[in-house]
Amino acid sequence: MAIREFTGVALLALMATPAAAQKRGDQATLVFTVSGAYIQGKNLWGTQHQPIQDGVFTDFYNLHRNIKSTLGASLAGTYYPGATVGFTAEAFLMGMGYDDGCALDAPPQSVLNAEVCTDIDKQDKSAAAAALSAGAIFRIGSRESISPFARVGAGLLFTNQSSILTQGVSASNAGALLIVYEDDKRSRVLPAFTLGIGTTFAINRGYHLRWEVRDNYVGVAAVTGTTSGAHLIPPHETVYKHLISVHIGLDVVLERDRGRRY
Repeated sequence: MAIREFTGVALLALMATPAAAQKRGDQATLVFTVSGAYIQGKNLWGTQHQPIQDGVFTDFYNLHRNIKSTLGASLAGTYYPGATVGFTAEAFLMGMGYDDGCALDAPPQSVLNAEVCTDIDKQDKSAAAAALSAGAIFRIGSRESISPFARVGAGLLFTNQSSILTQGVSASNAGALLIVYEDDKRSRVLPAFTLGIGTTFAINRGYHLRWEVRDNYVGVAAVTGTTSGAHLIPPHETVYKHLISVHIGLDVVLERDRGRRY
């Protein structure tokens, strides 16, 4: 009789153990993440043989613009209804400043044109660009000390500096400003997409370190051709650039116990 009772209790315990573990793994979780990021730069556009007139003199500029490498920061919230799939929303400050270059096709005909080109070549523009996105995260081993994950997201990129406007000043001509390429939109809202992979490292139950590599596929307005002279809006279009970023951050994990709030 004692053997039968012991066997029955053991079987019940074995059946209850995976069920209890599954129940713990399926508890709803909120995760708030603060991260710093390094964002790799990218070439954006270039034009050749752009004519610039100064009275009777004409010079030709070779121009290019790159997206600078910079630092960024993000704030995200993720809701995991279960152990594996989560739904996330994020604000990511990307910066997206520009580094310009200018070279003359031939020896300058105009001192003003040469000085403006030199000024453009030295320019290093800062900017504020923010991506607001929503998406999903798939993670493995949420209860382990190391938990790999992958994410996908989509949203909008808000920029406050034109990626088309190009201008410079002449130092010897009282700082006279010459606008090479004009732009009727100094700020833009364009699509942005995200793919990322990473890993979290548990510090304790409530805090995790997070490391992630991300491909930010963002729309940017780019010049596609020259104009007949200065002060004109050049041909342009929206192009999509892969901006690779590396994120290191801290997760604050809020887990709801059964029958309790977070």
